[in-house]
Amino acid sequence: MDMQTIETSGRTAPSPEAKPEKLLYELCLSIDVSLDARAMFAQALAAIQRHLHCSAVAVYLLDSGLGPCRAFCALPESPAENVAVQVVEQFLAGGKGQAASPVAWWASLPRQGETRQGGFYHLLPLEELGWLVLTCPTAPLDAALLQSLAPILRKLAQAGQACLQRERIEAAYSQTLWVRNIYRSLMESIPSIVLAMDAEGRFQVVEGSGLKHHGIVPEELLGRSVFELYSYSDVLEHIRAAFAGETRRVMVRYDHRSYDTIYRPVIQPDGQVHGVICAAHDVSARQDAIDTLTAVLNTVDEGVVTTDEQGVINLVNAQVTHLFDYPAEELVGQPLWILLAPLCRPTQPVTDLQDFLDTKYREDPRYFLDLQGITRGGRVFPVEMRIQPFQLAERRQFTVSIRDITERKEYERLRDDFVSTVSHELRTPLASIMGWTETLLTEHPGPLNDLQHRFLEMVYASSQRLDKLIEELLTVSRIQRGTLRLKVRTFEPQRLVQEVCQSLAPQLASRGLQLIVEDDWPAGHQAEGDPERLEQVLRHLLSNAIKFSQDGQEVRVRSRYLDGAWHLEVQDQGIGVSAEEIPLIFQRFYRGQAARQGEIPGTGLGLYLARAIVEAHGGRLIFQSVPGQGTHVQCHIPVQYSPPQEVPAPSR
Repeated sequence: MDMQTIETSGRTAPSPEAKPEKLLYELCLSIDVSLDARAMFAQALAAIQRHLHCSAVAVYLLDSGLGPCRAFCALPESPAENVAVQVVEQFLAGGKGQAASPVAWWASLPRQGETRQGGFYHLLPLEELGWLVLTCPTAPLDAALLQSLAPILRKLAQAGQACLQRERIEAAYSQTLWVRNIYRSLMESIPSIVLAMDAEGRFQVVEGSGLKHHGIVPEELLGRSVFELYSYSDVLEHIRAAFAGETRRVMVRYDHRSYDTIYRPVIQPDGQVHGVICAAHDVSARQDAIDTLTAVLNTVDEGVVTTDEQGVINLVNAQVTHLFDYPAEELVGQPLWILLAPLCRPTQPVTDLQDFLDTKYREDPRYFLDLQGITRGGRVFPVEMRIQPFQLAERRQFTVSIRDITERKEYERLRDDFVSTVSHELRTPLASIMGWTETLLTEHPGPLNDLQHRFLEMVYASSQRLDKLIEELLTVSRIQRGTLRLKVRTFEPQRLVQEVCQSLAPQLASRGLQLIVEDDWPAGHQAEGDPERLEQVLRHLLSNAIKFSQDGQEVRVRSRYLDGAWHLEVQDQGIGVSAEEIPLIFQRFYRGQAARQGEIPGTGLGLYLARAIVEAHGGRLIFQSVPGQGTHVQCHIPVQYSPPQEVPAPSR
């Protein structure tokens, strides 16, 4: 039976042996036994279960670290045997989980009701700590007993709060000790030097394993003035600047070693400089590595650039200077965009190269970005660029690999020309085959027996599939050439969705798939676009959902108007696509590993065409997928947008 709020009148109350005084006494004993919250609640729940004759009890804490819907302590311990835990799980499964917060969710639940096992449950608040859930096998607790339990539960909540607070304090103290020990270990292990000087320049702290490289004994420096010990003018200049209130970060060379050094003043609340802290990190090995890396990069066939997080170039290899006709010293200090054609440059100032990268990957989530490069002399050519962040001396930098893909683009153009030519050549004989087959099926030339009729229908169906494939190949060719024209007119998205779903109904039925259509588009409301091409988009997306779903699963189509756009979504519960493959699925003719292994038919053109058509309408296509859970594709298409009549190649 469903859980519901019940009336207790006419029910048999629990045994009169349930005395709150005894329960309160045992709870006091359990509280005194242990300051461990879980042990204390276990003792308390055992007493409650025994005195109130409960079949199951569970405590849920709003701030336990487990989440408000997972029991902190329960008897019986196994969820499969604990009816109280099952009551909460049934509330969650039944959809009673839409409240804005855990507090509101618990407050929205019925305080008592019947369980599916035929017993009764009670939800009792533990002040602001959480909730006590208990179940009785035969009858609910009567109102008088519930009222008498209020002070007992208040004491239990206070004890639980005290135990949890103690545990948090212990955890914080342990964390403090851990951090202190880690700091000491780090200071002994990293090649750094840390110095602290008072207002007179006397050393108060001298630490770091880097001291041994210079034969410095910390005890010999403590209490002595830096101005008496050092004669290096550059170092003393930085220290004096720090005493003047200036923070400096510089590269210091000392005894044939290189240090990335920071000098920072210690300023009191009144604004006076109380001392100076100096932290120096040995980067000698890094400098040697940079020299070695530069030599190696100069042997690589593709261009390599390193930049800071603003995109300012700090290193290029020889191939970059060759590709772009720039001397290396002229590129260092320039923004990365100097190597890109104006149309590919960011329109706003970039303070973080990662933001630019994220924007590009949102437009086209590939491992490489297809962009246009420009030489010093102004020649524009296609490049493939990959940008990867890395950390160097606590600073985020980026490695940019650049490849000239002019030759590859030419091969792609030749391939597209070949496909287009072959497709056109196939259309004429195919049209003849389809025409004569259709004529024979009318039986005007003469009667057909059943076998002949069936064979001709198979020929005609196969010819239609081949004609559809040829049309897709020609469409791809037109998109690549930028010659595909959209026939823009007004149409009703509601009717379009209905017609496509009806046409694919036989395929859905043959697989036992359940199609759920949520069409919230306003009746009679129109949009602007090419309805035939947009129908092609929905047909491709829905066909993919059918092909990649298991028999008996659910396919969902949703259509709605939102913020001046037609939002069209197709979602399935099929095999899904791995995160590694998502950047590749919009490439022409690409078919995923699961499709190849499962021998699922297809050309690998559907998603490529769908995205190109959506973008031609000024919209965008969003693809989300999880292996084993399914795929969710969203198309956002402006309804009042007037697209260009010639469709450019899709975004790369």
